Amino acid sequence: MTRHNVRPRLVALTASGCLLLLASAPGFAQEACTGFKWPVDTEIGWMGAADSEAVATGATIPAPLAKAVTLTLKPSKSETLPVVSGVKKQAVGGESFSGWFTIDKIEKSGTYQVSLSQNGWIDVAQDGKLVDSTAFTGNHECKSIRKSVRYELAPGSALIQVVGAPAETIKVTVREAN
Repeated sequence: MTRHNVRPRLVALTASGCLLLLASAPGFAQEACTGFKWPVDTEIGWMGAADSEAVATGATIPAPLAKAVTLTLKPSKSETLPVVSGVKKQAVGGESFSGWFTIDKIEKSGTYQVSLSQNGWIDVAQDGKLVDSTAFTGNHECKSIRKSVRYELAPGSALIQVVGAPAETIKVTVREAN
C-alpha cells in the first residue's frame, strides 16, 4: 500500500471517530429537545451535568438553586406526602415512586419553573397549600428533560413534590423563569 492510499483512509477513520464522539456527547442529543413553549436550555445543561445535588426525600435545601437536584424517591404506595397531591390516586401507578423536598427560602416573588428529567406529577406548595400551575410544557422525545411547569411563588419556603415517577431517582430543576 502506498502512502497516498493510507492518508485518505486515515482521514476517513478520524472523521468517523469524531462523528461518533459528537453523537454520544450530551449536547448533540438536543435535537429532540425542541418544541417546548419556553427556553429549557439551562435545565438541559443542569440535567446533563455531573454535579447535581443528591437529595433524599424530606430534605431541605437552600435557594437559589444553580444546578439539578437528584431526588431519591420512595415507592408511591408507602410514601406519605406532606401535602395531598393534586394528581388523582388512580393515575399513580402501583410500581411508581414519589418524594419531596423543601426549598428553604425563595427570596422574591415571581414565576418559577420546575422541571423533571422523567415522567411524574409535580406539586408545589407554600404555607401548606398547593400552588396552582400557570403553564406547562413537555416533550416525550427529549431524553434530558421530560416536562417543565410554571408556578407563581411568593417569598418564603416552597415544597416540591414529585408523584408517580417511573424510577427511584429523578432529576429536578427549580429556577426563576425568564
